[in-house]
Amino acid sequence: MSRYTGDKDATAILEAAEHWRQQGLLTEGSIFTDKSLWRLEHFQALNENFVNQPLEGEGSFFEKLSAQLVNTAPEVKQLAAEILWIMFLCPSNIGVEKKREGIQTIWGWAEESFPEASPWLWDKYLNGVGSAGTGFNTNRAREYVFIIRIVMNLKELAPPDREALLNSGWKLAEWLEQTPECDGRQFRHMMLFLLFPDSFERIFGGTDRRKVVTAFSRKSEAQVNAMSAMEIDKELYAIRKNQEDNFGIKDLDFYETPLRELWKDPGNASWLLTWNPDKWNWQSLEADRAATHKGETVTHRWSCANRKAAVGDKVYLARTGVSPKGIVAVGNIVTASYEAPHWEEAKAENGQTCWHVDVAFSRIQDPMADDPYLTMEDLKKITVDQQDWTPQSSGIEIKTRLAGILKKRWEEKVVPAVPPAPGATNLIVYGPPGTGKTYYLNNLIGDYRSRKQKIGREAWLIQQLLDMRWFDAVFAALWALGGRAGAKEIVNHEYIALKARAMGRNRHVTNTVWATLQAHTVESSQTVQYKNKSVPYVFDKQKDGQWRMVADWEEECAEQVSMAQALQKGPVVEAAHQRYEFITFHQAYSYEDFVEGIRPIQNDETGEIEYRVVPGVFQRIAQKAKADPGQRYAIFIDEINRGNIAKIFGELITLIETDKRTEYDENGGKVRGMTLTLPYSGEAFGVPANLDLYGTMNTADRSIALMDTALRRRFTFRELMPDPGIINGSRGDGYIEDGEGGSINLRALLKTINQRIRFLLNRDMMVGHAYFMKITDFAGFKHVLLTQIIPLLQEYFYEDWHRIQLVFRDVGPDRENMEPQIICHRTLKDEAVLGFAHDDYDDLIDYRVATADEITPDAIRKVYEEPA
Repeated sequence: MSRYTGDKDATAILEAAEHWRQQGLLTEGSIFTDKSLWRLEHFQALNENFVNQPLEGEGSFFEKLSAQLVNTAPEVKQLAAEILWIMFLCPSNIGVEKKREGIQTIWGWAEESFPEASPWLWDKYLNGVGSAGTGFNTNRAREYVFIIRIVMNLKELAPPDREALLNSGWKLAEWLEQTPECDGRQFRHMMLFLLFPDSFERIFGGTDRRKVVTAFSRKSEAQVNAMSAMEIDKELYAIRKNQEDNFGIKDLDFYETPLRELWKDPGNASWLLTWNPDKWNWQSLEADRAATHKGETVTHRWSCANRKAAVGDKVYLARTGVSPKGIVAVGNIVTASYEAPHWEEAKAENGQTCWHVDVAFSRIQDPMADDPYLTMEDLKKITVDQQDWTPQSSGIEIKTRLAGILKKRWEEKVVPAVPPAPGATNLIVYGPPGTGKTYYLNNLIGDYRSRKQKIGREAWLIQQLLDMRWFDAVFAALWALGGRAGAKEIVNHEYIALKARAMGRNRHVTNTVWATLQAHTVESSQTVQYKNKSVPYVFDKQKDGQWRMVADWEEECAEQVSMAQALQKGPVVEAAHQRYEFITFHQAYSYEDFVEGIRPIQNDETGEIEYRVVPGVFQRIAQKAKADPGQRYAIFIDEINRGNIAKIFGELITLIETDKRTEYDENGGKVRGMTLTLPYSGEAFGVPANLDLYGTMNTADRSIALMDTALRRRFTFRELMPDPGIINGSRGDGYIEDGEGGSINLRALLKTINQRIRFLLNRDMMVGHAYFMKITDFAGFKHVLLTQIIPLLQEYFYEDWHRIQLVFRDVGPDRENMEPQIICHRTLKDEAVLGFAHDDYDDLIDYRVATADEITPDAIRKVYEEPA
């Protein structure tokens, strides 16, 4: 049934839709109050003031709507808010708070507070049931107009006629065809699903609707594109009924397995490999099983008769020959098919070979150890495609439809492994101002604060790869392939396939991978001649066509290695509560603040001042970690280099070493590790192994080379440098409009400024990308330039204004003005200032910063553009 929406519960939303049908469509009531808002005359007012008087030019949807409704009655404004509510019921890609804020904002235009007793803004009614895509937001005004038109037309009907439409989905769909833009409006599909969820799908985008019909029917794309919205509805209805019969279940959704794989993401193939315990003794089975239950992967060579098996394909391992039989393991292929000695020793000794693949098993179950697995009885219940579950050969392709069901059954029956907790981390993030060091820590905080829901490995990988660059994904794939692989293997790797899926791409992926490999090829390559190479240069192609990692790739790509290791490791499950402290070091910060010290405390009973030993922030978080050894805790130290490290840490400088950390049992008993006696309390103290230390260091204040040697030896370091490539601007490509018909390239500007700072000063004093991240227009840029960047340069150059002018290219080689200037100057002569020539004073060059009104787009562009 189409009301089934997978992992999104539509119950509350359909309840809200029925409330709308009764209060807004069949009658003239209200969604939020007992007023009469959904009246024809109110829709006519919206039609006159909003639909027929569109506002062109700049301004948000809300700004324009507010201006258009300014002269309307309060009831019309409140109706406008309720229309937005119904418009927001389906989309899940708009946040609940954003929805609630928009609805209440419009309601507030009526100068009446929102009815607090109304439950219809509760989260469960605003969570949504499916993505409406970016087009829904981009065309919000058009969707809003469409709603006004169709409801106004409904209200013009006689009550019996209107009731007949609202009681028959197919009659309503036919009636909607009369409305202009019907086929292009997503709310048309939303409305039919909301009111008739057993007949219409929660597929709101026209592209997806046509894709589904094309994939399941025998019609061509051209035929489907020529169909009306109602014709597509009928096709979808017929397809659903057919698939329900095929799979033997009603709970099917086109965005969920097993239907999704049949039209949206065919992805990699799936294969059935076999293992007969009578013929091959799996000696490491117990250890391999234990490893996968800890979240690790175990790689084995396995026979696969079908040479079409490719890297990234899914593998299901069937135990055959002897009972108990069934699917006992899953994994992914990590090498192309290759020929090797036969897996049976006797045949291998006779020189026989067979084809193999290497499989990285992510989960191995042992029926003999009472592990849950898919039994033959479970498998026989799957009647689709009549699969033979005990084939004679290993390497049978599983058809896409069956693979979707098999995946779902496995996930339902087999409890996923919980990855192990990572080892202790001592990390300092350093770099110039504005490179995202504190932002980096803030992102880490979430790992120590909120629970990560249990999530499948594939879904988790998609989340990670979505935020990665293509270089990061390609690097991770090649790293996972052992640092040497053919381009096809890389393209077929699961990281690339899932990266493409995360980006919504199914075309030109091969070209993207090729371009990435070539762009980062070493300059000395004899096989790759590519003009637009960029750092890091870590790849090269061998004469046999194999790509490999070369040069100082481990050093150059330490961050990418970390990413690749994280991808290989998989998702981590954390518990839910705050398990961190965040502090900032400064010159007055002491051991007593950090570890423990004597502090004056007022006795609650006597009112007298007493002096007691009070634990510092580090000791407090350490005690929490000690009491909860199964979870990870952290302390985040901002500006760690501003404090006197030796005095603040004291004896902890030894205890924080990862190999001296103390492990405790659940009762607080010491299992292993080092402890020392604290000087004030005299208590034995150890740094728990589950406590991570993070710090940030601003290199503009102090070079890492000057840092306390003892601390440097006990921390790992990660450098964050300016990254112009992540600046969005107003268009997503780093550009902003200059207000005069041109544009400013923020990425090129930052890159040029930093090149000159490195030349005039050093790399530790560059300007970070964070200063540019929120800039979306020229006025905002000038504000940041005048209030943040120029003051920073004044500090860097100790008021040496000439060198600041060089950064902005405000002067030429002979100190002539390069107009228009940002840092202006003029020469003051003694006669002009004093009224006479004075032998004791030379001419003075007087500098000033141009005002915001004086700074033009050309003054900025000249910084990074070469002069004509």
